[in-house]
Amino acid sequence: MELTCLLSFLAMTLPIAYGAPTEASENLHPKILEAMKRDLGLNAEQATARVQHDIYASEVIEKVRGSISSSFAGGWIDASKIYVGVTDKTAADQVTAAGAVPVIMSASLDKLESAKDALNKHFASRGQGSKPQSSNIASYFIDVATNKLVVEALDDGRDYAKELGSLANLPESNFEIRRVDQLPTTTASVIGGDAFIINGNTRCSIGFAVDGGFVAAGHCGRRGDDVTTQSGDSLGTFAGSSFPGRDMSYVETNNNVNLYGLIDNYQGGTLPVRGSRESAVGASVCRSGSTTGVHCGTIQGKDQTVLFDGVNNVNGLTRTSACCDHGDSGGPYYSGSQGQGVTSGQNGNCNSNGYSWFYPLNPILNEYGVSLVTN
Repeated sequence: MELTCLLSFLAMTLPIAYGAPTEASENLHPKILEAMKRDLGLNAEQATARVQHDIYASEVIEKVRGSISSSFAGGWIDASKIYVGVTDKTAADQVTAAGAVPVIMSASLDKLESAKDALNKHFASRGQGSKPQSSNIASYFIDVATNKLVVEALDDGRDYAKELGSLANLPESNFEIRRVDQLPTTTASVIGGDAFIINGNTRCSIGFAVDGGFVAAGHCGRRGDDVTTQSGDSLGTFAGSSFPGRDMSYVETNNNVNLYGLIDNYQGGTLPVRGSRESAVGASVCRSGSTTGVHCGTIQGKDQTVLFDGVNNVNGLTRTSACCDHGDSGGPYYSGSQGQGVTSGQNGNCNSNGYSWFYPLNPILNEYGVSLVTN
């Protein structure tokens, strides 16, 4: 109740207090508003305020990060407040002046990222697809709000998780093991969210239209694989693909394929894509896919490493509370009209309070040297 009342207040005050950004919020598509009402419990006015505040807060966090440099310990959004962790008390005043709440923390984000890199190197050295102990590890990531490197593991992977903690070389206060009931899985099974078929037998979902084709998840197919619509019409071929390690792909479409800066809302209409401005941890986000349609949630963490099926590790993923299922892979995530990434995988599904990960969009665009098709 407190949050919804606050969002109603923000709907009236944000345009006055901050003077915009309004493009991505005032033009929220009715279907996005419907999904945010269903999944986040927000009415149209509250959803508009939420997206507007998320954009503003994300920009504040990035500006503060640049100004306090090595003292930065992470930033996140919680309801109406913007939090920024700092390791140097002298940086707190800069955070406050920027409109955020400073939180004194023991480890900088650089230190936590260095520890996470040590685990990345460990898993890279063992080779992809190798089982042993790693098959009991679900993921590892930096939780900026708790200032910890977190390893998620099955019950019988706890001892191995402790070994990973030693490799990370962090004090106990900056390392945590969290239990999960099952391992994540990938979701393999032009308008974003629509289905496409790989080599006649595997289904994924289109991410975003770009110059000459579209982007999706890397685990959907390999370079040279054929891509068709569900009805069998040729779309093109995979011109690039990366998985595991990363989870991105670029499908080069045929000359007769029309490319649109739109996302399927799975209710008989489409949603516009207007850019790829990245949202912060805590921001609202929605996704579209050919199995479960449109679902919304919030961004729970970034730059996470996930071991899909216990063997294929993917770095740089963003975790969200939005659910998905097999066949949704590759489909788009978006905040308002801003593209965020493509569906990588999930733990659980839409019938079991599942959560999901996406691979960020901007690194994909940079990797393949393509530009987003916008509406």
